[in-house]
Amino acid sequence: MDDEGEIKMTMKQFIEIAGGRIEPNFDKYPQGRDNKNKLTFNDDICDGEQSMNCPICKMQNTHITGVEVFSRGEDAEEHVHTTVDMREMSTKVENVKGHGRNPSGRRDGVILSGYCESGCKFEIEIAQHKGNTFFKSNKTGVKNLD
Repeated sequence: MDDEGEIKMTMKQFIEIAGGRIEPNFDKYPQGRDNKNKLTFNDDICDGEQSMNCPICKMQNTHITGVEVFSRGEDAEEHVHTTVDMREMSTKVENVKGHGRNPSGRRDGVILSGYCESGCKFEIEIAQHKGNTFFKSNKTGVKNLD
């Protein structure tokens, strides 16, 4: 309880008290996460276009190698997960029960996979939540440049 007599709890505590009767994807909802790998762009490269920098090291030369699309009705128990691997020139579509890799806790999502020419590998998650579109980037390793 706080000074005003209100009960305060974390999302994880709330889900535990609810006994799992609500969607347990609390880590997919925006809640004060510290994302040190921010997306940045170089302005007006050519005719008003922007160039995306590496979210890890900020290098300008980046390459997208894969796209994952998650098609999900609001709070649906299943969703369609479509994966495009640009290096293998392959596409895979599957129905997934539960949350899977979807970056959105309740709706549609997208993940872009890529690397920069200094060797960083990354994923960029795009998710919708309460009328907002959120971007989050994750370091996934170091690319072998040999």
